[in-house]
Amino acid sequence: MTPEAIGAGLTAFLTAELGGDAHPVISDVSPVASIGNAREPWAFTVAWQTADGHQRTERCVMLLKAEAGQLETTLAPEFGTIEALGDSDVPLARALWCDEGGTWLGQGFFVTAFVPGTASMRPLRIEGGDPALRNVALELARAAARLHRFDWQSAGLTCLPPVERSDVALAQLDLWEEQFRRQRLEPHPALAWAFEWLRQHAPTAARISIVHGDLRFGNLLYENDRLTALLDWEMTHLGDPLEDLGWVYRSLWSPERSLPFDEFLAAYEAERGVTVDLEHLGWYRAFSEVKHSIISLTAARSFSDRLTHNLRHADRAETVPAFLQCFLELVPAC
Repeated sequence: MTPEAIGAGLTAFLTAELGGDAHPVISDVSPVASIGNAREPWAFTVAWQTADGHQRTERCVMLLKAEAGQLETTLAPEFGTIEALGDSDVPLARALWCDEGGTWLGQGFFVTAFVPGTASMRPLRIEGGDPALRNVALELARAAARLHRFDWQSAGLTCLPPVERSDVALAQLDLWEEQFRRQRLEPHPALAWAFEWLRQHAPTAARISIVHGDLRFGNLLYENDRLTALLDWEMTHLGDPLEDLGWVYRSLWSPERSLPFDEFLAAYEAERGVTVDLEHLGWYRAFSEVKHSIISLTAARSFSDRLTHNLRHADRAETVPAFLQCFLELVPAC
């Protein structure tokens, strides 16, 4: 899709959204470098006339739903959650407009305000850690705490399916096991056993919160030592907040060299005013390895079925043994 085609589609879309007297003008359309797979980000600037006759200009990012890949997601829960959190103290990009059905560009998309920053994970690999990254990780811990204490019920959040504290872990297991059975290309006895083990040891949530679902470095923006926005909300759902904590320090994106996990947890606990149950957290750390295994199998299946041409998905199934090894190492800790 060319910048010209995107500009024309956005012009038509925003003319309909803002009204015929707004006369939106789209400029500076350009792709944004991204390591994500579920959305294709494009930056652009829009200028239009408001209802009271003033001229308004907004720098924006459009997130275009990508072809099939490693996730099975729709846009409405993601956009609705970002919109609901708009007046909160959770750092994110302000929600602007959404075309769930793909009427204007042939694929669904939504638009947010532009937020400055980088998502680079290179500093994670600095030997001995990085002071700036340490502060970003501390801010991430506090941002997670603010997200998890957000009163989603008072905010009238209706875009996410309701869950109960007693069975929220089992609901996540059901979701991912059903996807596993549909997406696997061959038998995986070890994964089948992992699901059974998790089912037998499923915890009861102390609280139901908005869960980001993919909370980690690579899915946030930062400038120098400041966290500017949490990104990539495509896996958001109502659930156990410890699910996010079990994901954020996995080895592929861990900031451990700059901030040990126990210090991250201490910052989270202090901000949220709770004590994290470590056994409960251990279950979600083990669950995370199974969850990522299914994401990898889904990516491999999408490539095998020719639903995507993304070569990054072609050999994703080979990551599963390493994830399962991590699972087996974590199980005794649960």
